Amino acid sequence: MKKILKNNAGVTLIETVAATAIIAIILVTILGALLYGQKMIVFSDSKNNQAAQAQDLIDSIMSQLSEDKNPSSLSTGDAIKRDSFADPKTITNLSAGQDPRKQYMIQEGTVRKSVNGSAVDYVVYTVMVRIYYNNDESYIELKAFAKKGGVWA
Repeated sequence: MKKILKNNAGVTLIETVAATAIIAIILVTILGALLYGQKMIVFSDSKNNQAAQAQDLIDSIMSQLSEDKNPSSLSTGDAIKRDSFADPKTITNLSAGQDPRKQYMIQEGTVRKSVNGSAVDYVVYTVMVRIYYNNDESYIELKAFAKKGGVWA
């Protein structure tokens, strides 16, 4: 017992401080990586939600166009029909219930196709949807094509 009490070999204050500093640096690095991972999960989840909304909007527009509806009388919920996409912060004069972060454009054109040896003109639409997210800093953009009246004859 007397040998243990007289043993001067121990841990100095400098060694303790150095070990504590190394552990602190490792813990801060791990915590930073975890916080970054959490931020990326939230961002990815937000992006996926907006992509699903954009897909729903474009599906709704395309099905209505395929049913021979007039592009000016489409039912699109709170989305805004635009001639060109714009930053949602700059859009004014909104009707009640419209969301400037949900925008769509429809361009009409014709395609000539040969059917039974004769040329037939079909009305076709190019539909573009843009939905902003992340405080309007990012957006999802989808583009699709539809034919008036449904599938090709």
